[in-house]
Amino acid sequence: MPVLSKTDEVELLLRVLECSTQSEAWPRILEAIDSSLACKCFLAEFDDDGDPLSGFGGEAPARDFGAVLERIETEGGRTALQFLISEASLFYPYCKTALNRHASASDDVSRVDQAGAMDQVSEVDTVAPLQQAPGLISPVWRGDRTTILFGCFFLEHTPETVDVAVASETFRRLTKAISPALSLHFQLEKERVGNLMQQVLLSSLDRSVILISADRDILAATPTGSTAFADIDAAEPRRGKLVIKNKLIEAALQDLSAECNSSQQTFKSSGIADQTRSVYVTAADNAPRRVAIEMVPPALTESSSTSTPWFLVSVSEPADLPEELEQVLQDRYDLSQSEAHLARNLTMTGSMNETVAQLGITRNTAKTHLRRIYEKTGAHTQLQLASLIYRLAGLF
Repeated sequence: MPVLSKTDEVELLLRVLECSTQSEAWPRILEAIDSSLACKCFLAEFDDDGDPLSGFGGEAPARDFGAVLERIETEGGRTALQFLISEASLFYPYCKTALNRHASASDDVSRVDQAGAMDQVSEVDTVAPLQQAPGLISPVWRGDRTTILFGCFFLEHTPETVDVAVASETFRRLTKAISPALSLHFQLEKERVGNLMQQVLLSSLDRSVILISADRDILAATPTGSTAFADIDAAEPRRGKLVIKNKLIEAALQDLSAECNSSQQTFKSSGIADQTRSVYVTAADNAPRRVAIEMVPPALTESSSTSTPWFLVSVSEPADLPEELEQVLQDRYDLSQSEAHLARNLTMTGSMNETVAQLGITRNTAKTHLRRIYEKTGAHTQLQLASLIYRLAGLF
């Protein structure tokens, strides 16, 4: 059984700390530990459902690691993976055998129910040796939605030849080296994510914008962000979250979230996404306001624990519509010149009274024009008409 000397421990710590700033380097350091200590180590991140994530040691090794733990039933009736993710104490070295309720009830890493292990051996060759090997597992980091487990399986030893004291000391030293590296990794990750938030917001300082997570947590906002949503009674901050009060905005956000989830692999591979949804709501002055929801793709965040998309939600006043749009309305929807003129002006003012005064027509004439506009365009409300017209203008 290999033992880490103090010199080896210092060198290992330095190498792991170096890897903490480079996500892609973690698999290499784990391979180095495996070869130098004649064991198989795992550093794997799992979500709350026990699904493996791609960070640190990689998704394929995490899948094998999780498969072994899923086949171990604990005294509580749950799998070892479920126990380690939800309940197990951080940094405590849990014996793989002791977790198994069907094995001998002992914390001694050298004792294992080999018959039970053989019954659970996977057909996958990479999992079979792990299933039978003695080992130790410890949760080394637990976040809001993910847990990182560190495991060390002693493949070159049988339950009869493994030295419990040496195995435990080796595992303890490995955990001691990895734990500060993880702390540094997440400290740097927090700073990087904070910088990314600021970069996203820098391009929107002159707008009324709120940056939210997929769970509606408010990540950042411009000075006028919250007040703009309050003015249109569409959303409000509440205990750090953005509570959406407008059904149109809520539907647009859910639609975009669903689209992002289905296309997440594309975002990760290309790093490109132009997913945006826009709706129009009426402000207190009866003028329409454009609420735009823009997805910040998960490809911008490297860590698996922060790979969910962000959403940039903004409120703005619609821009002036060009006169040429009236001809487009006539050609596409067969509106008369007077109807197209009314549709454009009503969209810009948001007020029938103001539009009637500007155009010098009676209210009854305006109502007649509007009824025909609705029939020809398929719109049923002023907001639907405004959305159609601004879409034609290429504003979103």
